[in-house]
Amino acid sequence: MVSEPKVIGMNWQYFRAYFKTAWKPGEHVGLCGPTGGGKSTFAGGVLLDRRYVMVADPKGGDETLAALNLRRLNNWPGTRALAKMLEKDEKEGRRSHYVLGPVVQVGDDLPKLRAAISSGLDGVFDMGGWTMYVDEAQVTADRRLMNLSGKLDKLLVAARSKGVSVMLSFQMPKWVTSATLTQPAWFAVTGTRDTDTVNRLGELMGRPKAEIRGALKGLDRYCWLLVGRDPRDPLIVTRPDKIAPKRATS
Repeated sequence: MVSEPKVIGMNWQYFRAYFKTAWKPGEHVGLCGPTGGGKSTFAGGVLLDRRYVMVADPKGGDETLAALNLRRLNNWPGTRALAKMLEKDEKEGRRSHYVLGPVVQVGDDLPKLRAAISSGLDGVFDMGGWTMYVDEAQVTADRRLMNLSGKLDKLLVAARSKGVSVMLSFQMPKWVTSATLTQPAWFAVTGTRDTDTVNRLGELMGRPKAEIRGALKGLDRYCWLLVGRDPRDPLIVTRPDKIAPKRATS
């Protein structure tokens, strides 16, 4: 007989306070859920508690990301220019939170969007100390789309010693690179009973598949299951506060 996993429910504010200290610099987080499942909402809630945040917007104008009111960088300004911006943020007593990439209006804007995110992946690696969120990581990595898997994997594998934390969202494990799956210290999952997703998550986090399956069973809509690599830790269920989408502007 398989024992029921120890699952702890946390309201969103308590969870944010917990995860603020539990998520260490240099640790990565994976978010797995379907379209409309609340990946950007979950990410936004915890990213706002970090000091230096760079959000890659491969959709070129995600409405939920726009609702976070981050300052938009249409292009990567370069490390020197950005360092001066961070100094200004420090003097004015505000956190350095940016979203990277132009708002895409027409097809001709797509190369500019790719160039901005490509330069941003390199820049975050060079500078260190950032928390970078890559929304819909399969768009960034897929060779048929942005084809930036090499730069993304480099950030995941080689930037931990620089204090870089990466949070990535994706819809299915089979759509992203192996580094996207093997490097995170935490996974948050919502809205799936897909056998492949459940089994893969169990393998990645060293947890029994039945434990993950049992915790996901009956999970309410927009609730998330957080799984850490330490099998002694409980599984955590939480529900992020809603963020009202708004139209992204340049």
